[in-house]
Amino acid sequence: MFLVHLFLVLAGPLVGSFIGLLAIRWPEGEPWVARRSVCRSCERQLRWWELLPLLSWLALRGKCRQCGASIPWIHPACEMGGLLVALSAWAFAPEGTILLSCLFGWTLLALAAIDLRSFILPDPLNLLAALLGVAMVWWTRPDAWAEHLIGAAVGYLILFSVEITYRLMRGRDGLGRGDAKLFGVLGLWVGWTRLPDILLIASVSGLLAAILASRVAGDDLKSTTAIAFGPWLALAGWIAWLTGPLLVSGL
Repeated sequence: MFLVHLFLVLAGPLVGSFIGLLAIRWPEGEPWVARRSVCRSCERQLRWWELLPLLSWLALRGKCRQCGASIPWIHPACEMGGLLVALSAWAFAPEGTILLSCLFGWTLLALAAIDLRSFILPDPLNLLAALLGVAMVWWTRPDAWAEHLIGAAVGYLILFSVEITYRLMRGRDGLGRGDAKLFGVLGLWVGWTRLPDILLIASVSGLLAAILASRVAGDDLKSTTAIAFGPWLALAGWIAWLTGPLLVSGL
C-alpha cells in the first residue's frame, strides 16, 4: 500500500501539469490531447525537459527560454495543486479510498482551474466527479446510499434555488448552473449532513479571496464584480471530504 501511496504522490505534479494544460485549452476549444505543447507567445515547440512539472518552471525562472515571455501562472499552480491533492489524500482520506480520493481531488482541481480562468464548470468534469462518487459509495459504504443521494439532490436544489431567486430579484445571473451541479456532486460525496460545512467554507473563503483580489488590483468590490464560486466550492468540498463533520455531527 505504501508503494501505491508513493506512486500517487509522484504522479500528482504530472496530473497537475495536464490539468494546467486543460485549463488553458478547454475554454478555447483547442485540442487538449493530440497537440504538442508550445510557448503561447512565440509558438516554439517545447522540449521534454521544459515540461518537467515544477522543476522546469523553476529552472527557467518562469519564462520562455527563447522569447522571455512569462509562463502562465496556471501551470506551476496546478502542478503544485496536483501534488498537494495526493499528499493530503495520503494523510487524511478515509481508509480504503486513497485512489478514488486522488481522482476526485484532481477532478476538483481541474474544475477550479477552468472556472478561475473562464467562469466555466464543464459538465463532463462534473459528471466524472459524480461517477467517482457513485463508485466511492458503492465500494466503501453501500449501506449509506440514502444519505449520499439526498446530499446530491439537496446540494443541487439549494444553489439552483439561489440562482433562480437571484435572477428574478436582480434581473441578472448571480450563479451559474455549473455551481449547482458541483454542489450536488459534493453532496453525493459527503452526504447531506456535510453540506452546511461546504457552504460556509466556500462562502467565507470566496469572499475573502474576492476582497484580497480587489485590494491588490486597487479596485472596489462591487455587487456586479464577477467572482468564480466554483474554486471555493471545490476547496470546501475537498476539506469536508478529508476532515469529516464540522458543523453538523452525530446525524
